[in-house]
Amino acid sequence: MSKLLEVSSLSKVYKVSRGLFRWVAHTAVKGVSFSINESEVFALVGESGSGKTTIGKIILRLEKPTEGSIKIKGIDITKMGKEYTRRVSAVFQDPFSSLNPYMKVRHIIEEPLVVHHIKDREKRVKEVAHMVRLPESLLDRKPQHLSGGQRQRVAIARAVSLFPDLIVADEPTASLDATVRKEILDLFVELKNTGISTLLITHDIRAVERIADTVGVIYAGRLMEMGSKDQLLKDPKHPYTKYLLENVPAKHPKHRKADVIQKEVYKDEYHEGCPFYWLCPERMEVCKESIREVLSNGRLVTCNLY
Repeated sequence: MSKLLEVSSLSKVYKVSRGLFRWVAHTAVKGVSFSINESEVFALVGESGSGKTTIGKIILRLEKPTEGSIKIKGIDITKMGKEYTRRVSAVFQDPFSSLNPYMKVRHIIEEPLVVHHIKDREKRVKEVAHMVRLPESLLDRKPQHLSGGQRQRVAIARAVSLFPDLIVADEPTASLDATVRKEILDLFVELKNTGISTLLITHDIRAVERIADTVGVIYAGRLMEMGSKDQLLKDPKHPYTKYLLENVPAKHPKHRKADVIQKEVYKDEYHEGCPFYWLCPERMEVCKESIREVLSNGRLVTCNLY
């Protein structure tokens, strides 16, 4: 497979208020690098506040990085104009807030086609509605008259209306029930089979297990581990990856584990050390001050244990 998107040494630092006239630097993303291949589902997984959504926003050009670069098929995205929005699109967590409540579904799906002056728009709208299994009978309704799953199908139809190279999907199933969640996830697999890649941003290991090809695990803005889905789910190396997998919600109540109480530690106190230090059962003194990246057979582990 050839590379579609390359993210290199990406960092994002925000200024955070700490009182009147006092600001501190907060590092949301630090030195993250990964690539997404053509026709691939790449999952970026981590807990809330890990920095995964910030990475998605930078890829969508909704935020500017402090450091690093992003290229799509070898072209720096900062050098691209409107053409970039044709090649990369987005699906957000809450479809209701991302869809104009005053527009009919057909016009919502058609909007990117109008912006990019695409002809035969009515035909394209029906084509993508069919792709995401959205009945034509719903095209003249407004979003408030649709279910959550139907609204998310509309959002996906709008995202694929230009037949992009990549969809950035940020928690696309978080507000849906289990049955609809599976149906929406399976749509991304079908889109992959048509040549559309997906960056799946999620905290849901079940979603990763169902559709991902490659997985990156992020914590406190750092990429802790990355590899194929089978590598990470069957043989996790990083202590944080193990923690995530051990605390996946049980499919049945009788399989539930006792709650793990996790204390919060301010990320920026780590500087160059491991952000998972205070919670890691395998920590060493060196982890306070430094952390190393080990790359072997296409698998990345950011840990001093290896």
